[in-house]
Amino acid sequence: MSPSFKDILPLIRSDISLQETEDSWEKICRSILSFSELIRASSGNSSQDIIIIARELHRPINNAMKSERTRLSGPATDLIATMASELGTDFEPLLHLFFPTLLLLCARTSKVVVGRARSCIMSIIETTQLVVVMSYFIQSIRDKSVSLRTVAAEGTLACLNSLNPPDLAKEERTKEIEGLIRMSIRDANAEVRKIGKQIYQAYELLLPIRAERFVRARILCAGPLSHNIRLAF
Repeated sequence: MSPSFKDILPLIRSDISLQETEDSWEKICRSILSFSELIRASSGNSSQDIIIIARELHRPINNAMKSERTRLSGPATDLIATMASELGTDFEPLLHLFFPTLLLLCARTSKVVVGRARSCIMSIIETTQLVVVMSYFIQSIRDKSVSLRTVAAEGTLACLNSLNPPDLAKEERTKEIEGLIRMSIRDANAEVRKIGKQIYQAYELLLPIRAERFVRARILCAGPLSHNIRLAF
């Protein structure tokens, strides 16, 4: 590792790992901010350096993200966006460590927390181009939280609009996309249904033959009296 990592990381490790209390949370926050600054200034370091430390500290970072103190959870959430931006596709080994927590935050009642987590999720999609995030959205679209279902639908739409089409065209991914369409267009919430329609429209533009096959299958499943039924778009 570079001298900057060697010099600063011992203190970062120590302070991030503190248990959050009234007396310690500011110290944890400062160490998180220092870690973010270190990552942004570490273009000379390999991605592996950042990944090793992030893996080591993922539990206290997740704890900070889940803190009820927005002045602590905010910088911790922003740290994940910074990692994703710096690592790009190399962020994949860290996805399973941090993405579930971001989705958990999207189910909170605080609009500030949800907004910050949503922004981080969208940033991860844009900067890492990791199509595997789709697997997390297919789970979240079933959640009872409207805000989480909305973010899952928005994240899916962002994937269709920005990720590599050949990656989205793989069988596993198309099944996930179609599952998300099915669930979102019949969601109890009008906003989720609206986004579900947009997901289908993006899918139809991206993979028209597959989308047509998807619609035909839905019509057949609806029964003989529904031969003129199309998706409600």
